[in-house]
Amino acid sequence: MSDFDVIVVGGGPAGATAAAFCTQRRLRVALFEHTRFPRHKVCGDVVNPNCWPVLEKLGAAERVRALPRHEIEAASFAAPTGGVLTVPITRGATAIRRSLFDQALLEHARSCGVEVFENETVHEVTSERRVITSLGRYQARTAIIGADGRHSVTARSAGLVRKSSGGNGHIAFQAHFRAPAALDGRVQLHLFHGGYCGVVRVDAERANLCIVTDRRGALFHNDCEALFTHTVRQNPHFRNLGIDPEPLEPLQSAHPLRRPMNVPARNGVFLVGDALRVMEPFTGQGILFALRTAEIVAESIGSSLQPERNYIADVTTLYRQRGRTNEWLRRLMYCERAARAIIPLVRRMPGLARWLADNVLGEERRFR
Repeated sequence: MSDFDVIVVGGGPAGATAAAFCTQRRLRVALFEHTRFPRHKVCGDVVNPNCWPVLEKLGAAERVRALPRHEIEAASFAAPTGGVLTVPITRGATAIRRSLFDQALLEHARSCGVEVFENETVHEVTSERRVITSLGRYQARTAIIGADGRHSVTARSAGLVRKSSGGNGHIAFQAHFRAPAALDGRVQLHLFHGGYCGVVRVDAERANLCIVTDRRGALFHNDCEALFTHTVRQNPHFRNLGIDPEPLEPLQSAHPLRRPMNVPARNGVFLVGDALRVMEPFTGQGILFALRTAEIVAESIGSSLQPERNYIADVTTLYRQRGRTNEWLRRLMYCERAARAIIPLVRRMPGLARWLADNVLGEERRFR
């Protein structure tokens, strides 16, 4: 049995970042990822401006900046009727394909000294801080970090899952499409009856398109043309973009889109990213939560006399600060009638628009 100070389960942004930060604290770290990178991941591909301080501290910012990407100038919300609300973005938001972003962070973790085991699936985490994989058994002397997503094996094995109602029943379908000339530097959210669609250019040729729909729209997921027709093409602003419903890779899905916070830590097992809490990602904060929980867990494990207590307190504060505006906007996205009334109102009140942007994209109030 191989021993490590810290074992990380999952090689996405939360796992790779947590692993790299732990090695910077002179801990011996192993990371297990069930597939091999690069791989496609359901995501809106938006990197929130508040990610950059974490990437700078990690030493990975230049590696990420070298990737093909597209700078985001504004966010727009378009109701089927009621016009379009556009909110300028002035602080470094960018769109990067997750396959490239995730591979860059995993390579950075490897360069920091993390022992990366790809194509090795974790089957169980035991109460003695042992990790059982498809190829062997490993012992964590200090901590196990679960970064294995919304269906976390780590959370289930360690008894950290909190029961939930299963979210709101909506399902996300995402792929990249050829970017039309009409697609500018905005990240666009198009509302329709039963859901919404996010569209953003990620490079000169591609656009990320993610349709979030109720189960009625999801019935058409095997036919992209029919899926467009029964969901986002209800919105004339989307139709004007002229996006060809021929994905550049197969559509992938994600569900549930929201889930309450699991128990953050217990008995030397810590959860980060979506393994900790799933939040609907339309505000571009999914990657931010992944990076920040990874940063916090490494700080707690590496320098705290009460790592679990401090980690729980810090991540609870993080989600409380960032989650309220996210929840308010989430409810608006699913209420077409409210959106038709609120969008014209906010257009007449630019101060309110700036307040919303600041709550989503403004600098975080650090708590330590």
